Amino acid sequence: MYRYVENAKASNQIATLPVVVAARDIPEGSAIDRLAVTVAQWPAPTVPAGVFANIDSVAGRVSRVTIFKGEAIVPGRLAPDGTSPGLEVKIPPGKRAMSVRINDVSGVGGMIQPNSRVDILLTLNPTEGNSERTAKLFMENMKILAMGAQVQRGDDGRPIQTTVATLEVSPEEAERLAIGASQGQIQLVLRGYGDPDSVDTRGARARDLVDLPPAPRQAPVRRSTAPARRPTTSTQPAQQPAASQPVPQPIAPPPPKPESLSVKVYRGRTASEQKFLKDSLAKRDTNPR
Repeated sequence: MYRYVENAKASNQIATLPVVVAARDIPEGSAIDRLAVTVAQWPAPTVPAGVFANIDSVAGRVSRVTIFKGEAIVPGRLAPDGTSPGLEVKIPPGKRAMSVRINDVSGVGGMIQPNSRVDILLTLNPTEGNSERTAKLFMENMKILAMGAQVQRGDDGRPIQTTVATLEVSPEEAERLAIGASQGQIQLVLRGYGDPDSVDTRGARARDLVDLPPAPRQAPVRRSTAPARRPTTSTQPAQQPAASQPVPQPIAPPPPKPESLSVKVYRGRTASEQKFLKDSLAKRDTNPR
């Protein structure tokens, strides 16, 4: 009976194979040391293809992605043999890594970490053609590759520590980001987990905050090279208020011109013409002789 039970147990046993698994979480882009992995026995039907059976085959290799504790080490999770640990391991084909300086507020108070997803908010500085500050989300769902600190010297010579965010971008996105960083201030907006949706915004201007009317733009002064025209005098008198306008006085008609008579006088062969007013002739006729 005992032999029968032992034979039954042996027939029910499943064959196992050695598999190298992570003994702790292995960060992306880091070199794998011997203490980071261990060998576990897995049932043969569950062993993935291409697994490593001994620690020597993975020691010193660089992880391409984050490998969590208990996961099997497979070739697809490792960078090519001979790759050095660093940021370049995290960059997929067709992408680039680009760093931008931000402050603690722009970095959401240190809440942004590698692998976070962010939107990029650009606040444009006023220009000669546009005197208003304008803010616009112009890049969305960008992956953070790394967050680091950089020490710079201020105007007074004191060291100032700034935060540097390294983003995964395409070549076209790198061009846009470079122009945006030179034209205004960049802020990172942290996205929630599992929120890949894009939004279309029209941007915001300073006057939109308080709904003020647009400020009038001063027309540019143009200097003309043509000769100046002489001012023309209007023939119409300027209208004055009714209260101060004087009452017009009637204009007396001009006196009629007196009628006259022409008389030719002959003295010998000489003739002359004399004119006499009718009124004076009438008075002469009424006077007695």
